[in-house]
Amino acid sequence: MKKLVALWLGFGFVFTVSTGRAIDLKQSKVTQVVNEVQIISAGDQSKKIAVVNDIFSMPDILRTGTASRAELVAPDETITRVGANTMFSFDPANRTIDLKQGSLLFHAPHGKGGGTIHTGSATASVLGTTLIVATTPNGGLKVLDLEGAVEVKFLNGLKQRLNPGQMTFILPGGGQLAPIIIFRLDELTRSSLLVKGFNQPLDSLPLIQNQIEKQQKLIQSGKVTDTGLYAGNDASPNQVAVLDPNTVNLHNQNPLLAAAISSDATISQPSLTDASIPTPPNHVFADPAISSAGGVFLSGEPFAGFLARNIFVNPPVAGLDSLTVDLSPYANLATFDLVAVNNLSLEGAVTFSGLSPLGNLSLIAGNQLLLAPGITVRAEVYNFLLSAPATLTLDGVTLFNFVNNDGGSPENSVNSLDLNSGGDVVFKNGALVNAGSLLTVSAGNDISATDAHLIGSGAMFMAQRNLAFDTTTIDAKNLAIFSAPGAINFNNATINSAAVTVEGTGNAPLTFNNTTINAPSVLAATTVGALNVTGSTIETDAGAGGVSLISSSGSTTITGTTITTHYLTVNSGDGILLDGSGQALTATGSGATANFTAPNLITVNNADFSAFAAVNLAANTLNLSDVNFGSGIVTLKSLMGLLNLGSSRSGYVNFIENVTYKGGLAQNYINNGITVTTLH
Repeated sequence: MKKLVALWLGFGFVFTVSTGRAIDLKQSKVTQVVNEVQIISAGDQSKKIAVVNDIFSMPDILRTGTASRAELVAPDETITRVGANTMFSFDPANRTIDLKQGSLLFHAPHGKGGGTIHTGSATASVLGTTLIVATTPNGGLKVLDLEGAVEVKFLNGLKQRLNPGQMTFILPGGGQLAPIIIFRLDELTRSSLLVKGFNQPLDSLPLIQNQIEKQQKLIQSGKVTDTGLYAGNDASPNQVAVLDPNTVNLHNQNPLLAAAISSDATISQPSLTDASIPTPPNHVFADPAISSAGGVFLSGEPFAGFLARNIFVNPPVAGLDSLTVDLSPYANLATFDLVAVNNLSLEGAVTFSGLSPLGNLSLIAGNQLLLAPGITVRAEVYNFLLSAPATLTLDGVTLFNFVNNDGGSPENSVNSLDLNSGGDVVFKNGALVNAGSLLTVSAGNDISATDAHLIGSGAMFMAQRNLAFDTTTIDAKNLAIFSAPGAINFNNATINSAAVTVEGTGNAPLTFNNTTINAPSVLAATTVGALNVTGSTIETDAGAGGVSLISSSGSTTITGTTITTHYLTVNSGDGILLDGSGQALTATGSGATANFTAPNLITVNNADFSAFAAVNLAANTLNLSDVNFGSGIVTLKSLMGLLNLGSSRSGYVNFIENVTYKGGLAQNYINNGITVTTLH
């Protein structure tokens, strides 16, 4: 029986490539910067703070600081994601990376990519689809395959092939093979900031999820066993060092750190060094940054801030209505972390104050991050992160990250808020979350919101299983994104955003029930499974907005729904049912268009298309009842390309009853405004 070795999550570099030929990887555009990122000139060693749209070119060096990362995009669309404490450059050789330290993530479209990576002591060419590469302390590399086949080619001609969920080492010198071991794909992907910590999700996430599901089935069947061990950074041609988190002290070289992670801390005073915490032991580790302790979710992550075994913030015994934690002594830090190896409990209202407005605050638990029901938690930082491997629940909790203008709205604020759970994220009982800028919610399992209000200039909700929003309002001024492979349900929900994107990446249904969507620019709802819209209101700009409702393999059903838009697109991989039931389809302008396409049956009942200048319906069979086309250009396509009046006939355009055009019987306007033709 194979042993499953859980990966020690100290590194997170994903390199997505294929065997196709690609252009030289000599420069990339910076597309996202988090915290401290510098570009160092190879000529005069001058340093420049990296910003979005900068061009990073060979032979300059890019360097990231603690808790920092960056994303770059090359002309061939290869994406490079750079982890914390990393230095690298593009080598003049064709598609070669000089990785001096740290970790990188590459994603290249199929047919593009591949390359050579070398450190001071090891070099290897890597071809594959999605994989991880990171330096090891002895000057080597380790390579992890997330999906697809990966091939490592050594300088002496030896080759090593990895399958998804397998990892190996490129040893110093790059001339010897190392053992191949198996790691937990699910734990790695949901914890790596290089996979989940950027605005745009990786294109390969659905493929990675597929491999995760395959691995989980192997575990459940007993064909693969999780040993609970972590792969360390040391390897030889014969073995790989592993760590048991229950018995191995990861920090035996730092007795102060060991004392901190073995002691609980209660924060009920403004100062983090107050004797009541208690101290000693010392719990603040600000300079230099160190690697944190903890289980799979924390091990090896860079850390600067406050560390303890369990942390209790403003417990009821303190008798405080609200606590302000003064972080001004650490205002010079780019990121300040509050890390509990086990549980981090916010038991009363708390405000974290004093960090730089351009700084970052992270609340991280190795087990559970617990927020007492009804409390208020506030920060005023560039990015406020709450992260834990277990379910994160906001029960009546108010969570803010913006400059407090007497309780007013976060006008033009740049304060983002990030909620990350390896389990579920749950909002309920009047939970209010308000981010000055981007609100990001990611979950290893489900995201659910009931009677909640979620606010940001933009909002992203990404779950590895299901999404459910019930009696919840999402206010995202610029963009709202929802993505999950499982069921996505909006029930009595309201979404207000300039643009809304809902993506179901699996076969589960996507459902809008009694939901109002106000998206002046566009609503794009796509899924693999069935798409159902019932009793809802969809409002975009009638003169310029767009609504797309698309199921790639399931049916698309729209009943009792009012739609206002200029461009209406409804597609299905099976069939379409539109039943207006007295609801309005509204559009303005000469270019207003409605397009419906399905391979099997399109049924339209009780619908008035008179606001659209062009209507196009295409399917094997069309069944129309109580439909008004107004006076625009109408194109109706079926398999036979023939009109039938009365009961439905397969392959025909069927005017079953009361189909009108220009106020008269539609059949009288065939070839005079209405075209009936074949699909091809």
